[in-house]
Amino acid sequence: MDALAGLLPVIDANAKALQQPGVLGIRPGYRSDAQGRLTKEKAIVVLVAPGATPQLPAQAGGFPIDIRPADDVEQFRAQDPKKYVQVASVRAEFRTGAFPEAGPIAEAALPPGAVPEALATKPQLPYTGPDGVQLAPVTDQFSILCHSSPDAGWPTLKDFLSKTQSTLTIGLYDFTSKHILDAMEADLAGAKTLTITLDNPAKNPTADQTDTETLKALHDEMGDSLQAAWALNRMNRDVQKWIVPNAYHIKVAVRDGKTVWLSSGNWNNSNQPDFDPINDATADDQDTARKSDRDWHVVIDHPKLAGVFEAFLKHDYDVAHKEAEDGNAPVPEAATAPVTSPVDFARKPSGTFQFHPPKAIDENMTITPLLTPDPDVYIDAMSELVNSAKESLYIQLQYIHPSDKDPDAKFTDLVDAVAKKITDGVDVRIITSQWQTTNGWLDRLQSAGIDLGSVRIQNGVHNKGFVVDHKRVALGSQNWSGDGVLRNRDASVILDSETAAKYYEEIFLHDWERIAQPASA
Repeated sequence: MDALAGLLPVIDANAKALQQPGVLGIRPGYRSDAQGRLTKEKAIVVLVAPGATPQLPAQAGGFPIDIRPADDVEQFRAQDPKKYVQVASVRAEFRTGAFPEAGPIAEAALPPGAVPEALATKPQLPYTGPDGVQLAPVTDQFSILCHSSPDAGWPTLKDFLSKTQSTLTIGLYDFTSKHILDAMEADLAGAKTLTITLDNPAKNPTADQTDTETLKALHDEMGDSLQAAWALNRMNRDVQKWIVPNAYHIKVAVRDGKTVWLSSGNWNNSNQPDFDPINDATADDQDTARKSDRDWHVVIDHPKLAGVFEAFLKHDYDVAHKEAEDGNAPVPEAATAPVTSPVDFARKPSGTFQFHPPKAIDENMTITPLLTPDPDVYIDAMSELVNSAKESLYIQLQYIHPSDKDPDAKFTDLVDAVAKKITDGVDVRIITSQWQTTNGWLDRLQSAGIDLGSVRIQNGVHNKGFVVDHKRVALGSQNWSGDGVLRNRDASVILDSETAAKYYEEIFLHDWERIAQPASA
């Protein structure tokens, strides 16, 4: 925010004059041009309600006034601030805006790092990992299956689940899709066991059922063969202690201790749509794809690596189960009603999808497991990956939320490293979702040194993927925020495989050229 810090006293001095009827918010930013793209001229951004025509001056304190229509999220913040704070407590996309703001919209902004009062006094437990298990690169002959959503996510996950012989160990943020629940109930029938640790976020707009209803259905089907626990997330009102600050955000499943499925996508209908456009094409496929999310996934058949992930997942379950209010309860029952977002913020979908089939790879490679909040594991490996880029750096993320807070300094260094690669002339291309364009985050990204000429916006991006120099790829669940890369429970892998890198690069370039649009406010 340093690049725009000088605007804050100007906004304070002129706030009363600018707060006219129809003005919802006032914040620092940049002037936008006729196409809505941000210039590099600093400006005072004034958000106005739909249909409002306030009579505003052209400038204040020597800075131009940039009038913008408030989007759905910004309107929600102004119109129902209490509800907004409730949703923001369990949806990181809605959390505090990029800048301090003046006007009605400011009422819905929690101070950076703050949590709702009801959760602020909840005791924190120290994070621990499983004893004797190290997160270290593994070099070996690997069999992996690379794939993406919406193209082939559900058909591949369905096949993965169907091959369960005895055990399935899962860590997930959200599990609200009926077609996945139905398949799991069928696949785990008989003498099979399921261990699952689950977060309980705001109800996804596409959900068939709540996470609580998912666990109840599994318990009714599996009985004592199910071990289930709510993750110790501070924002979950149904746990009494916490380890992660706002999300048990991992998406990992280990089958029979030998094979791991790892992804950026949850088990909901937007991340895992129930269709197969490659093997069973229909006339509705393009419409379904445009309404669904972009995610990358990988299935890795390797007992040693699967064992590492399973050890962490089982430890998460053991700790959460021990701290449960009733340690013998087979299913965590929610005491509070699920929070539901009234906004499914989305830009108008564009482009025509070309669907990419999965790619099976069997070759010698190095795979590095990355888990947070294990100290510095993700941040150090990703810093090395970004800094290694000599020719190209392709990044696709749901959002990038730069921070100027001291505890987030290592994350700031990571964003700075990307900015430097742009300055150095490396071919840097960044695709983010529509969430980057709300609450001032696009302006904030530019103020952090990221040239927006390297950025495009794609509706429904839920991915957290990177391809470096056409030969290395990282994928997983860490969003780029201080909590996302440092403090929440998340999982990624780095694949040192040119074959895998080129597969995901092809999908990235497809999105860059056919689906994503130039960044605009």
